[in-house]
Amino acid sequence: MTDKTVAIIGGGPAGLAAARLIKLRSPEATVTVYERAESSTGTFGFGVGLTEATMRNVTSADPEMAEQMRQASYVGHNLVLRSGAREVHLHGARNLAIGRATLLEVLTRLTDEVGVDLRMGTKVDISELTADVIVAADGARSATREGLQEELGVTVDYGSLHYMWCGADFAVENANFAWRSNGDDLFVAHAYPYAEGRSTFLIEADETTWASAGLAENDRAVQPGESDWRSLELVETMFADELRGRPLLANRTRWSRFPTVSLQRWSAGNVVLLGDAAHTAHYTIGSGTKLALEDAIALADALAEHDEVGEAFAAYETRRRPGVDRFKHLAARSQAWWTSFRERMTNTPEEIALSYMTRAGNIGVSDYAREYPDNARVALEHLGDAPVGDLDMLDDWVLSRPLAAGALAAPSRTLSDADLPAQGVRRLQWSDTAGGEQATRELCSCPEEVVVLGGDDDPRAVGARIDTAERVRWKGRHTVVVEVPTALRSEAAAAVATGRADAVILTQ
Repeated sequence: MTDKTVAIIGGGPAGLAAARLIKLRSPEATVTVYERAESSTGTFGFGVGLTEATMRNVTSADPEMAEQMRQASYVGHNLVLRSGAREVHLHGARNLAIGRATLLEVLTRLTDEVGVDLRMGTKVDISELTADVIVAADGARSATREGLQEELGVTVDYGSLHYMWCGADFAVENANFAWRSNGDDLFVAHAYPYAEGRSTFLIEADETTWASAGLAENDRAVQPGESDWRSLELVETMFADELRGRPLLANRTRWSRFPTVSLQRWSAGNVVLLGDAAHTAHYTIGSGTKLALEDAIALADALAEHDEVGEAFAAYETRRRPGVDRFKHLAARSQAWWTSFRERMTNTPEEIALSYMTRAGNIGVSDYAREYPDNARVALEHLGDAPVGDLDMLDDWVLSRPLAAGALAAPSRTLSDADLPAQGVRRLQWSDTAGGEQATRELCSCPEEVVVLGGDDDPRAVGARIDTAERVRWKGRHTVVVEVPTALRSEAAAAVATGRADAVILTQ
């Protein structure tokens, strides 16, 4: 990178972190950041979350950056589910949160210290730049990506949930989610503190609510750059207790649908993408800023290690894509869980909590029981008196419970082909990880009472068919069995424990 010029489009966390790290690793490089906003204080959004794992990675890459971010963060909140006056804990204090504007102020100061040229209020296009390296960090709706669609192989899928970012002028005691319904209207609020006297409130509405509450009409009335005050007033009424009677804070707040961005290639020529410009993971997994910062670290390292730009880009993508793809998979499953929350809200709070914690497949029943055994015991009551004090045996206990469901009865939830009825069974080998709408429709309409859903042993395919099985159980009222490899036995137990499947067939 000696004597090379680097132009970074976008002054968000990804662009600013990349600018500082590139300059630190290659002091002789000329690094310029172009940000179309006039200042970081005009940023969209409220607070963002940071995990300790992310902070360890930042500390390893740049101890000063990590220390200043930590000093500016709000530390140590729990996550709870709120149902009426009850609170059910989901996990303990692990994360930090920081105001987005505060994070940008910290990163702006750090980039200035190392000699980065930061040009606020400057909107540029790649055609206007002559730098050796152009870094596109211009967000989920990246104009740079839009102009390079064919070269990058771009796919953008929009979820069906509608959401909007809001704030509150007090710090909630714990990060939490709560829901309120009125007739067909169902709103879910995700809230967490990010500073003394400030919280983020993210509000979700499904398609049924979008129609029943007149949200589409509200949205059409909002002018560009304004907030949807009609919807905000409605949400304030629904969540008056959670808001302590206070109004929501707005910042160009209106309904959106989340764009899942995927690229076949993360670079084209001398242009490379990072952060939300290159990939997005649904906000309910809390990884957007994490992925952006870790992208910045990997890109700066790759540019420092390779003289040839193309080789550096290839090394960056090779290093980052596996981790990003894993988080995208977890996020997709989390997104599917929240999209179907209407189907879950009548369950007990403990059942919802266990389902939530195991929704993405990276946490098992015993993991939750280790931290909150009483909650796990209540959530598993539909199977019997769970031995939550013996975590090594808990998955075995779940899978050993007797099954009596419609046309299928067996001494345990772990079946073999011999346990299936001779007739009335529909088998489907399905390994599509992009969504199970077609498979769900096919299985829900089939006349057979028992459905067996199989496919590849890849964890993404297994997770997708477990999620599909759950929708089939809801919509088709079938008895559903899922093939799961023995290596994913814990996920099989979680599927049975949370009602995603009636039983499993363990494969080698």
